[in-house]
Amino acid sequence: MISRTRGGVLALVFILSNGAHAQWLRFREPGVPRTAEGKADLRAPVPMDPTGKPDLSGVWMHETTTPAEMKRLYGSSIDEEIQVGVPGMEIGTQHKYSRNILLDFKPEEAPVRPQTLERMRCI
Repeated sequence: MISRTRGGVLALVFILSNGAHAQWLRFREPGVPRTAEGKADLRAPVPMDPTGKPDLSGVWMHETTTPAEMKRLYGSSIDEEIQVGVPGMEIGTQHKYSRNILLDFKPEEAPVRPQTLERMRCI
């Protein structure tokens, strides 16, 4: 009976500690430029790869768009989304381009057919 309990405890410890390596709240990625306060400097020049092209690998942060701005951009179609937003994906935690990457293009400048642009604007 004792060995069975010990095995259960070991299994529980193993299961609970499996994700512990991902919980590095104070981890500082080496090579990331920092501000005087120690935060990542998001205005720093883009790192270059050996060929001289921008190195766009890694984690990217985005700016969030306020609910008021989303209402301005998308009109009343966003009201229902505000009321029934999925937890963790609420309006106000998303970027304005999460629904339409062509949002800022003028119709004559869009890199897609006019019919496609019109469909995307209706979403």
